[in-house]
Amino acid sequence: MNPAKLTSIIRFHLSDLGARNAHHEFEHLARHTARARIASNILPATGPVSSGGDQSRDFETFDTKHAAPGPPGSRFAAHSTGSRKIVFACSLQKTIATKIRKDVRALAEQGGIDEVAYFCEANLPIAKRLKLIDEATAKGLTLQIFDGNAIAEWLTEPDIFWIAQEYLHLPSEVAPAGKLEQGYLKHRDLWRTRAPIPINRNDFLEIKSGLRKATFDDSARADLGLWLDKMAAFLDEPAPRNLVRNAMYEIAVANLRGKGDLNPITHLVADYYSDVEQHTSIGEITDSVVLLQYCFGAYGLDQYEVNPAELFERRQNLVDLFDRWLVQSSIGPGRRSGLLRMRGSLEFTPETPDLKPNHDQAFAYWNDTLDSASEAPLFPIEEFADHLGQMVEYMGEVEALLALASRADELLANRVGAAAAGEKAIDRALSLLDRDEPEAAIRELHKAKAKWFSGEQLAEMLRLLLLLAEQYGQLGLAYASKYHSMAAAYIARYEDPERVGDLLPLALLELLDAEDAAGNSLGYLQLFPVLLAAHVAHDAQPLDMNKHPRIQENMGQLAALLGFLKRGNQQARKCVDPLAVDWPPEIKEPIWKGADRRNGFWNKGSWNKAWSTLENAMLDRPFGDLGLMRRISWTALGIDWNCEFANNYTTTPAAEQVIAELQLMACAMAGRDLGVVPSAMTLKLESEATVEKLEFSIPDNDRCEIQVRVPLADRSPNDSMDSIALFAAVLHCCSVLPDQQLMNAFDKTVFKPIFVGRPYADLYREFVPADLFAEDVRIGAPMFEPDRNFNSIAGERVAWFDGPGPTYNSEEAVLDIAHRYRRVQASLAHTLERLKADPQAMVRLRILRAKGMKDWEILSILSNVAINHRLNEQGNLTPEQWRDQGLRLIDKAESAEEALAPDLFSTEQLELHAPIYLGAFLDSRQLRAPLCFNPESLERFLVVRYRLREDDVDHDDVFGWSDQPFSNQ
Repeated sequence: MNPAKLTSIIRFHLSDLGARNAHHEFEHLARHTARARIASNILPATGPVSSGGDQSRDFETFDTKHAAPGPPGSRFAAHSTGSRKIVFACSLQKTIATKIRKDVRALAEQGGIDEVAYFCEANLPIAKRLKLIDEATAKGLTLQIFDGNAIAEWLTEPDIFWIAQEYLHLPSEVAPAGKLEQGYLKHRDLWRTRAPIPINRNDFLEIKSGLRKATFDDSARADLGLWLDKMAAFLDEPAPRNLVRNAMYEIAVANLRGKGDLNPITHLVADYYSDVEQHTSIGEITDSVVLLQYCFGAYGLDQYEVNPAELFERRQNLVDLFDRWLVQSSIGPGRRSGLLRMRGSLEFTPETPDLKPNHDQAFAYWNDTLDSASEAPLFPIEEFADHLGQMVEYMGEVEALLALASRADELLANRVGAAAAGEKAIDRALSLLDRDEPEAAIRELHKAKAKWFSGEQLAEMLRLLLLLAEQYGQLGLAYASKYHSMAAAYIARYEDPERVGDLLPLALLELLDAEDAAGNSLGYLQLFPVLLAAHVAHDAQPLDMNKHPRIQENMGQLAALLGFLKRGNQQARKCVDPLAVDWPPEIKEPIWKGADRRNGFWNKGSWNKAWSTLENAMLDRPFGDLGLMRRISWTALGIDWNCEFANNYTTTPAAEQVIAELQLMACAMAGRDLGVVPSAMTLKLESEATVEKLEFSIPDNDRCEIQVRVPLADRSPNDSMDSIALFAAVLHCCSVLPDQQLMNAFDKTVFKPIFVGRPYADLYREFVPADLFAEDVRIGAPMFEPDRNFNSIAGERVAWFDGPGPTYNSEEAVLDIAHRYRRVQASLAHTLERLKADPQAMVRLRILRAKGMKDWEILSILSNVAINHRLNEQGNLTPEQWRDQGLRLIDKAESAEEALAPDLFSTEQLELHAPIYLGAFLDSRQLRAPLCFNPESLERFLVVRYRLREDDVDHDDVFGWSDQPFSNQ
């Protein structure tokens, strides 16, 4: 553990001494620290420590009868004060300045003192410290003050860390970063022949370091027995009980993690918990909880043979202790935060054998921890934030856990700065990326971006923007990626080149990747010289392709695209070639020669095969930016998004901004249950001078098309609500959720990613000015393969939510199915007999069954056909009459005379009423039919999310498929 983090942890445990009224332990800690760092000739004083010791003296130096530094070769003499008298005082009082002033006055009156060294837990601002020192000097005394921060820093040093372990009872997992890695063999050989002193805490720490090395490092595993034998020396008298328990803990961890077997030391584990209530420091409590978690894990892995009742009894004992401690009104926020943290950790063990660990309860305790920690400035918030990051690495995207981590970040930012909090968010993002959870990682990256959008973190922030660009690109959101790469490139272009100039080529490379993947092949071609200019200007070894393979890859990609264009549409290729007339020959010639290679993939096999190769590699059709109209497509959240707009310089920047914002919101909403029925939506975007903000109209038919009017002026961050409203309108058209429930899915996290430093349209014009846009070439060249579909196999990377439906309940579903069997069978009792007796009718029903339909679904479709027929016979009915009469018919038992003819249930009628039934099914689940869907996608929605083809109940063979009853099993 690094010294800074270790200092904060020791500082927190120092504050716990006051909460526990541990005056004696603080005096001992101060005396040993003074002996190690100030003077060797220290004599303990006697007297009531809590009242200030003997005449304000807690301990003092004694006269060694020789002047310092003493005779040569004597370490004691070299560190003694000789005849110089130093008096040491200690205090845990919070209002420390008054206490120091009072004690110094008393000591000055006693006389015969040269110096006062004062140890206090409370921190003392330097101005107050200097004032007290001046006052003591005026009284003829030298005064030194060592407050909590100074003591904590001292105690991180390896040679005196044992003092912190002995008197602060730090958690066993806390240790300073030492030199063991470099000197392990020497350390081991030293201890092979050395016997530990059972009461010596430093010996314990040295053996612990060797034992931990052998436990967790395979290369040292052979030494595990040696270190366990050495550690066993601390298990018996004369070792004090707290040191015995520390040794038990280390031996337990070594046996479990090093040998995978806790059984040889079950008696030690039982002994450890026999007096757990007597060891109440935060460190000791932490060890008790952590070891219990180890025990539960070992039991589950058959590595610990123990009566489970004993495990749960230990857990309950700890719970009772926490309950007793936490109701004490005397504990302050520091100790309370430490207790709540470990109470939450205890919830990662099950309460009873038939329950799982209660993670939600753990997170609730940890939220309470942060409430108390906000009032406890010494709480080790960075270490806790790291712990939450480790939990994210272990558990992945858990909404409550990530919310906790964000709260911890805010507290960390308030105490040590936004940069540190941003680093924690980055660490969580990288863990989530390792778990292949990119959407959650992106949300964490945006949190870091908000912390780092400052001058101090400029380079790191740009790298963060580029990481976001890369991740959006890998999710198939090319315009979200393009937005972030342009923002990074803009900042790098105009900031001090010595600070971030080298990042400009990297940002432009990401921009080219986005353009290429999006199928903006002409834009990709035009931006390549921009990249080269930045690369030559800022790179120490420009155009060295061995060191810059991405540039060579881009040259190869340009050659492939040009070759592909030539084969598919030579007229378009002739329009494009003049754009490179001024390129340097050493750059242009390899690309154009490569494009004319006969063995390029674009010249192999059929045109369909070549086209399929591009579908495997790109997100959208190549050269999609040629022709009068742009058509941009992507898939996210189960929706096929299609955008159309005029391919001119007036419209393109604003239209692409809308697309980028929609993609950013789609990613922000990933993983939420939006009730989306897989759908296709087309947005027709037009720029209009008279429009001041984004406007759109929801379709009033089933065309699944929204007309969007975009203002010519750049839209500012204040206009983000307009694009959010458009996004919500698309969801409304595709979702089964009622409007209010759908709106409840939105929160502030959807808004944060939308604006990236500057408006997208402004950034677009920065990197693609009008001359580079080459509008005459774009609209003059024919659209590339306009009649050929481009089916990118990039797939739905921002996935459709396919969990159980928002109103799905398995018990209610079974009850509903049983109810349908009873109602429909009675209302069609005689009609069913006629259907079963008709071979042609049964063929039609078997076709439905072959699709996977359950009997209750087929019955429901038949019921819809029958009810519709019977209501039509009643003449013109109002909608209310239609509904009321229909409900009566389905509850009315059918007589023989009312039986319907099998021909009525024709293939056409069954196909007509099947989707009508699906809509009715939605209504029965308190959902609505979306404006834009087709029967196949709605069927898929219900099959996947409402177990339409899985749920069933035991029932008779309604249609005579067989002689056996049908069930859900």
